[in-house]
Amino acid sequence: MPGAGFLLRAAIFIAAYILVDWLGYLQPALQLGITPWNPQTGVSLAYLIWQGPRGALPVALAALLSEVVVRDVPAGSIAAIATSIWIAIAYTVLAVFLRRRGPAALVPRPADAARFVGACLGATLLVGAGFIAIMLAMGALPENVALGGVARYWVGDFNGVLTLTPLLMWAPSWRKGLAALRARRREALLQLAVLGFTMWMIFVVLADQALRFFYPLFLPMIWIALRWGVVGAVVGALATQVGLAFMVQDVNAAPLFDLQFLMLTLNLTALILGATVSERQRAQAQLRERDEALARAMRFATAGEMASALTHELNQPITALVSYLRAAEILATPGEAHDARLPETLGKAASEAIRASSVLRRLRDFYSTGQATCAPLSLAELCQNVIAAFQERLRRTGVLLACDVAPELPPVAADRTQLEIVLHNLVANAIDAIVVAGSAIRRIEISAERQGDSVRLAIADSGPGVATDVAGRVFEPFVTTKPGGMGLGLAISRSLLRAQGGELDYSGADAAGSREGARFVLRLPLAGARRE
Repeated sequence: MPGAGFLLRAAIFIAAYILVDWLGYLQPALQLGITPWNPQTGVSLAYLIWQGPRGALPVALAALLSEVVVRDVPAGSIAAIATSIWIAIAYTVLAVFLRRRGPAALVPRPADAARFVGACLGATLLVGAGFIAIMLAMGALPENVALGGVARYWVGDFNGVLTLTPLLMWAPSWRKGLAALRARRREALLQLAVLGFTMWMIFVVLADQALRFFYPLFLPMIWIALRWGVVGAVVGALATQVGLAFMVQDVNAAPLFDLQFLMLTLNLTALILGATVSERQRAQAQLRERDEALARAMRFATAGEMASALTHELNQPITALVSYLRAAEILATPGEAHDARLPETLGKAASEAIRASSVLRRLRDFYSTGQATCAPLSLAELCQNVIAAFQERLRRTGVLLACDVAPELPPVAADRTQLEIVLHNLVANAIDAIVVAGSAIRRIEISAERQGDSVRLAIADSGPGVATDVAGRVFEPFVTTKPGGMGLGLAISRSLLRAQGGELDYSGADAAGSREGARFVLRLPLAGARRE
C-alpha cells in the first residue's frame, strides 16, 4: 500500500497538473483541444523523475482528470482513458532513462543538456504520434489533419518540457539561487526589464510582424544565460514563454502555434548555452579550490624543507640571548657593586628576544596566508648576514663564498625573513653540489646589479651544474637530484619571491671561473617601484 507521503505528493501533483494545464490552455486547435504549449508535460516529467515508475498511475489519473476539467471531455471517454495511459507509460520510460543516464539536475553539462534534449525530442514526438494514432483509431479525428495534429502536439509537449522540467529539477536548491539573486538583484531586474521591453515591442507594438522580428529575443536570453548559467537560462525561457502565451491573446499577432516553433529554437539555444556557462563556472570554482589546496599544501610542506633555515635564524638570537642573560646574572651577583654594563646587557638580551619573535611571526604569517610583508631592505647588509650564518659550514667544507654586492645599491622591497630563507636555500644547495661533486675549485659568488626598477641578485657556484634533462623542470615540486631531497626547496623559493613581486630563474653558466656550475638569478623590485 502506498504511504501517506506518496499519496500527499500525488495529490499535490495532480492539482498542480490540472492548474498549469488550465493556465496553458490557449488557442486550442482541432476538436481535441491541442494547445501550442503544454506546461503540464514538463510538470509530469519532473514528477516521474522524482518518483520513478510508481508515479505513472498519478500521471495517468492527472491527465484524465485534466481532460474532464479543462477540456470538458466525458469522464468515461475510452479515447481519453487510452491517451492518458499512453502518456503515463511513455513519459515514465523517458523518466527512467533520464534517471539512469544523468544526475538529478539533468543538464549540469552541455553533454547532459544535449542528451536531455535528444531524449525529450524523441519521446515527445513519439507521444504525439501515439496520441493522434489513438484518436484516429477511435474515430475521433479525420485522417487529413493527422500529420498537423502530431506536429502541434509535439511542439506543445516539447516546449513544456524544455521550459519547466529542468527548472523543477533544480527547485530543491532554491535557497542557493535566492542568495545569488539577492547579491545581484539590480542586474536581475535590469535583465528582466530588457526582456519584458523586447517582448512588448515584438508581440504588442509589432504584433502583426512578430514572426519577422522574433530574433531580438535572443539577445536578452543570451545575456541571461551567460551571466546566470543554466538556471538563469531556463528561468528566462519560462518568463519568455509565459509572456508570449499571454501577450498574443488580445492583439492581432501571429498565431501562437507558429511562434512556438521559434520558441523551440530560443529554448534550445538558452539551454545549451546555459549548460556550457554552468560547466565553465564549475570548472573555474574547482580550479580555484585546487589552487587554494595546493597553496596550503605547499605552505605546510615548506615547514620540512625550511627546518634548517629556521634553525639558523633562531639559533643566533637564542644563543646570544642566553649569553647576555648569563652575563647579566653574573653582573647582578648579590654583594657585588652595581655594574654599569648590566642595563646595556639586558637591553641586548631584549633585542635578541624581539628578533627571534619577529622570525617566528613572519614565518607563521606566511604559513597562514601565503603573503609577504615587504619593506625597504639593503641587499648588502642581508648578504653579509647570510654569509655570517654559513661561516662554520664554509670552513668545514673548504668552500669560498665571495660577495660582490655594493653598499650603494638602492634598497629593494622584500620580506627580510623570507628573502633570507631563499638565499639560505640557494647557498646551501650550492655548497652541497660542490662537496658531492668533489670539485677542485670550490667557490660561490654572490653579485648584484641594478636593472631599471629592479635589482638582479645572482648566486653562481663552481659545482657540476644541473643535468640537462632536469634543468627545464628544476622549479617543479618534487623534482630533485639531491639524494634524500624532497624537491621542494626551489619551488618554495620561487613562490616566496613571487609573493613579494620578484622572480627566480636558473641558467647554467660559466660561473665562478668554471666552465660548469649553476647560476640562479633573483629579480627583486626596488623599494617604491611600481609592481607588475
